[in-house]
Amino acid sequence: MRTLLILSTLIIFTLTSKGQYPFEKYLAVKYSIYHDWKIYDRAEDEKKVHSTLTIPNFFGNNDSLTIQLTSFTDHCWDNSIIRVFQNKQQTQKFVEDMIFNPAGLDTVRVADINGDGLMDVKIVSPYMGNGIASLNVKVIYLFQRQDHSFNKISFDDKSYPNIPERDFDRDGNYEIITITNNPFLEYPNPFQSQLFIRSENNYDN
Repeated sequence: MRTLLILSTLIIFTLTSKGQYPFEKYLAVKYSIYHDWKIYDRAEDEKKVHSTLTIPNFFGNNDSLTIQLTSFTDHCWDNSIIRVFQNKQQTQKFVEDMIFNPAGLDTVRVADINGDGLMDVKIVSPYMGNGIASLNVKVIYLFQRQDHSFNKISFDDKSYPNIPERDFDRDGNYEIITITNNPFLEYPNPFQSQLFIRSENNYDN
């Protein structure tokens, strides 16, 4: 009888106890969302596919931001390109080692994530796996600088479709929550939820 009572107590404790940090009690960032991707398939002639999305009045002076993701069919898993345009003028180009599959492109999220008064961009691009592998994504941040250029930060994660940033210390700078096995982050457990208490300036990528 005593053994049964102990087992019952353990079961009730297991079912009612919290097994994760209560992120939800902290303020989450509020995004504007965009998902009107335009696909330009040049695979047959040029061995590449462009995915383009335009955000009107992004910079606050009626200037639009256009993001173009380009992947190549002959080396699809490395050296994809992210191009950034202010209006129709290209201002930056970044290289990203993954394929941007048009069928899996996620919503582009826009918010002032780091609390500097400038809009930032978040892209979550899935790797298109099956089962638990379907959670594998590349998270890409474009943090806007004062001169309207961007600082790119990206990492592999398990957060499909999206884990919102939260303001843990109430300073207006939203922290990034991630589950990752990226060696750049030096976390030994790839399935352990990790919290970034950092601004994007702490990264070198």
